[in-house]
Amino acid sequence: MPHDTGSDQAKSNLPARLSQEIRSPLNAIIRMCAIARSTDDRGKISACIERINDTALRLLGMASDVVDIANIEAGEMTLSCAEFNFVQMLQKAVAISQSAIDAKKINMVLELDPALPETIISDEQRLTKILDNLLSNAVKFTPAEGTITLGVKKLKEENSTCALSFTISDTGAGISSAAIKSIFTLFEQPDGGIERKFSGEGVGLAISASIIKLMGGSISVDSEPGKGTVFGFEIDVEKGDNASVSARNEQHSGQKSKLAGKTIILAEDVEINREIVLSLLEDSGISIECAENGKAALEKYKASPSKYSLILMDTHMPEMDGLEATRQIRAFEKELASSSEGASRAVPIIAMISNVFRDGEENCLSAGMTAHLGKPIDIVELNRELERFLR
Repeated sequence: MPHDTGSDQAKSNLPARLSQEIRSPLNAIIRMCAIARSTDDRGKISACIERINDTALRLLGMASDVVDIANIEAGEMTLSCAEFNFVQMLQKAVAISQSAIDAKKINMVLELDPALPETIISDEQRLTKILDNLLSNAVKFTPAEGTITLGVKKLKEENSTCALSFTISDTGAGISSAAIKSIFTLFEQPDGGIERKFSGEGVGLAISASIIKLMGGSISVDSEPGKGTVFGFEIDVEKGDNASVSARNEQHSGQKSKLAGKTIILAEDVEINREIVLSLLEDSGISIECAENGKAALEKYKASPSKYSLILMDTHMPEMDGLEATRQIRAFEKELASSSEGASRAVPIIAMISNVFRDGEENCLSAGMTAHLGKPIDIVELNRELERFLR
């Protein structure tokens, strides 16, 4: 098999490209913080916070891209399918780019087939990522006061399965035929003037193509320089049960009463991270006891194991990390089970990890942890895990 020197060169250049891409938003965050500190103008401070939030989300997206690249290269990318409100997901995907759309006064058109199912079963996070990548590119390419159209149609329906078609068109600069040939190839980046200007780290389209393929579909592009671009893809999804989503929404509305009275341990050594989790769960009715390292969490649990319904455990902490603390908790539970006191169950331990690569997840499971959440903690994912284990 011939050696692909071009791909190897692109891979070797990737760290430098990512470093450059990371430095720019980090500089923006630092500058916005400096501006906010130097003024008492609440309007200016609020604007700085908005810019910081938008830029931080961009950095988070880049971190997610790095994980996806590693999983694609290892052939380990998987889907996590669940039922969700389809139209709300489409609106959310557009909202991610809304500030950039407004800034350029772009006319954003959403064309939705009335026959679309209200709810579908698919990977909501990854489908949102695909649309975000395609819409972000459209915004970059489209000049001020141009038009972007997101169209979604139901092609056919068989039993519980629907075939859906997505198109994202813009009135932007277009892409040359030479660039189109490699636009979905991981690690490759077009060399032409317009493409180089807008392509960023050059991985978003390749990642989107890989996800769509995993969903059983394919992606295409139709473009001509100066005449805009149309991206299109089709996937098969399972129709959802609207009633079950309504029931789930009712469950969320009653979450506080169901979780009230539960006590959990939050093991996290970084104060601001503890504050974030405490803030996220402020209205949940859960009683939270904090531990600044794994040793403190272990001691709390051993002193009164029946008191705690769950443990949120950071993996990297001083004195004793979360993995070792979990191993010792599981050993303690075995001793308890063999004693006359007995033990009703193993306490659920949810890891909070920065290393969201497969080896980080596997280390958590092998230590005896029940599940894991990637940092920064997402409130939807956190609530889902709490509902799953706090019954």
